[in-house]
Amino acid sequence: MHQRSRRLVGLLALVCAVVVLATGCNSGGSSEGDGSGVGGEGSAGTSVVGSGEGPAEGDDSGWAGDDWLDPAGCDNGDFVKNRHSRSSLIGDCEALVAFRNALMWQHIISDLPEFRFDPDWGDSDISDWERIEIQDGRVVSIDLSAPLTESLSGQIPPEIGQLDALRELDMSGNWAIEGPIPPEIGNLQQLEKLFLISTGISGEIPPEIGNLAKLQFISLAESPLSGGIPAELGNLTELEGLNVYETDIAGEIPPEIGDLTKLGSLVLRDNKLTGSIPPEIGNLANLVKLDLSNSPGSDGDNQLTGPIPPEIGNLTNLKILDLSDNKLTGPIPAEIGMLGELVFMNLGKNSLSGSVPPELGSLVKVEEFYLSSNNIEGEIPSELAGLESLRRVSFRGNRFSGLIPEGFFEIAGLSSFDVENNDLCGVVPEGLYSVSDFFIQDNPRLGSPC
Repeated sequence: MHQRSRRLVGLLALVCAVVVLATGCNSGGSSEGDGSGVGGEGSAGTSVVGSGEGPAEGDDSGWAGDDWLDPAGCDNGDFVKNRHSRSSLIGDCEALVAFRNALMWQHIISDLPEFRFDPDWGDSDISDWERIEIQDGRVVSIDLSAPLTESLSGQIPPEIGQLDALRELDMSGNWAIEGPIPPEIGNLQQLEKLFLISTGISGEIPPEIGNLAKLQFISLAESPLSGGIPAELGNLTELEGLNVYETDIAGEIPPEIGDLTKLGSLVLRDNKLTGSIPPEIGNLANLVKLDLSNSPGSDGDNQLTGPIPPEIGNLTNLKILDLSDNKLTGPIPAEIGMLGELVFMNLGKNSLSGSVPPELGSLVKVEEFYLSSNNIEGEIPSELAGLESLRRVSFRGNRFSGLIPEGFFEIAGLSSFDVENNDLCGVVPEGLYSVSDFFIQDNPRLGSPC
């Protein structure tokens, strides 16, 4: 639109504002296909963000300007906060520039000096900035995950709280990022995915994370996080994945975990957890994976105590159950036999006692079954020898007595069978030698009558 035409439209708009009640005046629109999207025919309320165009210098023609952001307002943090600026997007720009100014790149495999983190934030219209996604004029996704050879260093700035339309944040792989998770993260009311895996982030998990009512996935893993698991996480009722592993998180698992009824994955392995497994965990009917273990060869130091709660039998969708390398005591609950979808079970390296309930013979889909290094006694139930999906099984380092059930060696896919260091007796079944990996040592009575 020509300058003279704009001024005419502006003057007409002013006259209309004075006499609109008396005359019903309509300001009309652009007569020549004005491409500005504002003041054109039928478009008086149109929002334009980052279009690269703006009102002509000195033009005061009454733009519908609440949604207009002059691109210069996002240039290197030199913000032009005028009546044409949309405050929410300016807040996004300020937060991104704060990230840029707070972070540096470090090389992992060389001694080269740090260099400036520069994802082209601030050098052009925000819609052209890298590593972000914009929808409806707001920043909804930030991907700052690191390549294998580099890591960001610095701290997450508190300005992160201004990104209140953000739905996904990924900073995984940045081992040189330090400092805490700022409590301002609790302002991100639209956040659905938070990935902070393999970072140097330390300090406690801020309880303000419990404000993120739309959060679906959270991974805070392989970092020096400390403190406990805040009970406020129980507010995240949309959560489907909670993965906090290989950290220095200590203390008990809060019973509020049982409020996360949409949870499909709960991984708290390789931390420093103590106390008992809360029975409320049995409320997680959608759970597919439960891992509270210490992984072989890791620095994990979970030391969960007390019995395995029988309520675990309510997790009928569970496929992976790993409670290994803790200090759990008491018997194996017969209710575990109700987990008909279970494919992997590891209760090894605890202090479980009593006998193996024959109800575990109902685990018809289980492929890997580990009870090693406990205090379990009695005979190996023949019902377990009917688990036709078994591929690997270990009863090593217990107090089992009696015969080895021959039915195990009729399972076509069985590849590993370990009963080393028990008190088994009787004849060694001939079928054992058809298994590629078998371990029967340290059973002094094996081969002799029971």
